[in-house]
Formats: sequence, structure tokens, C-alpha cells
Amino acid sequence: MKKRFALAGLLLCLGLALAFGQDAGDRRLWTRLGLSEEEITRLTDIFDRTERTVHQSRLEIDVLKAQLKKALFQDPVDMNEVERLLRASLDWEYKLRLAQITRQVEIRKLLGDRKYARLFEALRKQRRDARPRDTTDSAD
Repeated sequence: MKKRFALAGLLLCLGLALAFGQDAGDRRLWTRLGLSEEEITRLTDIFDRTERTVHQSRLEIDVLKAQLKKALFQDPVDMNEVERLLRASLDWEYKLRLAQITRQVEIRKLLGDRKYARLFEALRKQRRDARPRDTTDSAD
């Protein structure tokens, strides 16, 4: 039961982390949502403080994924190496998620629940609108 609860919490955090990715740094969006200059400045500070860790973690994870693929392709597979690479990847994944969650918590604390929810919905809509659409005609 504890594992299910932990997994559900992790999935929720991952969803929120995706919503507060790089697109969240759009000052125009923040202005349209009625945030004050002070709030925008503080939001920018929050993103600046966490972005280095987020970026570095993503790069390290990409490298480790490639190394893991290579290790799994070897014959025979060195399970000690696979385990080492997987642990390192999970450590960087932890750092990434923690930075993203820290960012979310600080933003929610700064904006309050109502503005935070509006920002979250605006970001979700912005992402949905930015996705490429299937333009093929389904009647064919």
C-alpha cells in the first residue's frame, strides 16, 4: 500500500514538474495573468536558482542513458556496470525532480493557491496549443 501511495505521489510530482518546465519562464504569460512586477521578478529568481540543476541533471541523465544502452548491448552484459549506471541515473533523476518540486513549492508559496492554479492552467493550455496537430482528414 505504501508503494502505491509513493508511486501516485511521484506521478503527480512528475506531472507538475512537466507543467513547470522551461515554458514557465515566459514573462508575457505572467503579465497576462495579472502578476505584479515584483512577483515576476521573484518568479524569475526562483527559475534562475533552480535552472542550473535542472539543466545539468537532464544532461547527465541523457549521457547515462546512452551508456546504459551501450552496456546492455554488450555480450555478455556486465550487470555490475548496468547497476552502477542505473544508480547514477536515478541519483541525477532525484536531483532533477527535487529541483523541480522545490521550484513548484516556492512558486505556490509566492503566488498563493489561486494564482498558482491559474498559472498552472495557463501553462497546460499553452503546451496543448503548441503541440503539432494531426492535419490528415479522417474521412479518407
